[in-house]
Amino acid sequence: MNMPELSLAAEKEILVVDDDPSICALLEQILKEEGYHPIICMHPDRALKESGSGRFRLAFVDINLPGMNGLELASKLKEDNPEREIVFITGYGSFDNAVQAIKIGAYDYLRKPFNISEFTLCLRRFEERDALKKRIKQAEHRYARLVQTIPLLIFVMRDNFQMEFVNQACYPMLGYRPEEAMKKPGWFLRRIHRDDREKVRKAFEAAFKPDGKPVSVECRLLHRETHVIHSIISSIPTPEAPETASPRKIEGIIVDITDRIVLEKALVQSEKLKTLGTISAEVAHEIRNPLTSIGGFARRLQKRIPDSPEAAIIVRESERLERLLNRIKNYLKPVEIKRRPCRINSALEECLEFLRPEIDQRMIECEVHMDHGLPEVFLDPDMLEQVFINLTRNAMELSGSGKKFTVRTYQSSHIIHIDFRNGLKKPVIKDPELLFLPFDEGGQNFDLALCYRMVKNIGGFLTFNQSQDHLTFTVSIPKDNH
Repeated sequence: MNMPELSLAAEKEILVVDDDPSICALLEQILKEEGYHPIICMHPDRALKESGSGRFRLAFVDINLPGMNGLELASKLKEDNPEREIVFITGYGSFDNAVQAIKIGAYDYLRKPFNISEFTLCLRRFEERDALKKRIKQAEHRYARLVQTIPLLIFVMRDNFQMEFVNQACYPMLGYRPEEAMKKPGWFLRRIHRDDREKVRKAFEAAFKPDGKPVSVECRLLHRETHVIHSIISSIPTPEAPETASPRKIEGIIVDITDRIVLEKALVQSEKLKTLGTISAEVAHEIRNPLTSIGGFARRLQKRIPDSPEAAIIVRESERLERLLNRIKNYLKPVEIKRRPCRINSALEECLEFLRPEIDQRMIECEVHMDHGLPEVFLDPDMLEQVFINLTRNAMELSGSGKKFTVRTYQSSHIIHIDFRNGLKKPVIKDPELLFLPFDEGGQNFDLALCYRMVKNIGGFLTFNQSQDHLTFTVSIPKDNH
């Protein structure tokens, strides 16, 4: 007999404990006709031995047995398996016995003499109850599986911000096991980005008040590996709670909207890039002809009057404008893309190895954290490596000698991210809107502008985030990049 057959047979087993041979023979015959496998015991000791196997789920027990009261035997049978159902059989009964039977957890009660229809009716009630219990258990299992596997972080939080329940989505979303989140005091608020923490705290404190409204707040969360997760935190209404009572717990969900936010930024970048390209081409075209004339006449004027400061200024400024036009020309120049399979971590490792002499010479510490589960993507590896080299050098410039910067790869549902993060004493980017434009005279921003355009050419997008103590450039590449 294989395991499924054995399990099915065990489900059909029913225990009968009675010291009356005629009752045992009758019940044995009826149970066999009903398709069950009766286990007949005429003594409690034998019944306890059968109980050790833990197979049967229903027992018919006579209250008056030799050596042990049926109520006591039933209690021991329930101890071995609390899910067992007990039906007491007795020739006479008392109110005290009925009360004690209920306390033990008796399912039903048959008074001798009983007829076959009474016994089969009791059996039908058990079957209906058993089928209902199975459906309830299946529903509970499906509910538990849904709660644990749904790609939303589901939580129950007390009014002191302590987590009472967190589902398994906590680990892929934030890098913490549910038991860690529930055990650590203050874990929830520490996961909120510092700039959003007070907003979230006030929203939940208001929700815990007697007249509190449901929570729905968009904020940034911090992954265990420090990268930012954009999210929406919403409470789930609990209609069974009295409206006037102050809720001691809040049930809610956290939705990861990082991909949506990043894609929205990418769309904005794409529109900016189109606008920039159109304006830059028009400006370059309109300026180049008069600039050539101005520069030519200024140089001729300088030859005639070598000591003229005005002529020197005109020449110097015209040369500066020519350099700007060349940067615009290089920025807008078409780029040939050669796509092939590429592993992000390998490309990053090669770039860091190439720049290792420069990093060591400046005594800069480069901290690298890689997600080794990143999928392979289809893009131009050479262009991606050039982006990594430019962003690494930019990070070195911003960090300064003897400092540290961090490079990290990680992934969300549909996108791979590469962070280049620098620690800062104060914000250094005064106008982020100009950061990726190719008009910077010093040259540093032009490298960023080229990175911006190259990442766009290979199907990704470059974003920038600045807080009080760090600056982060993030390259984001869709996993289905074709």
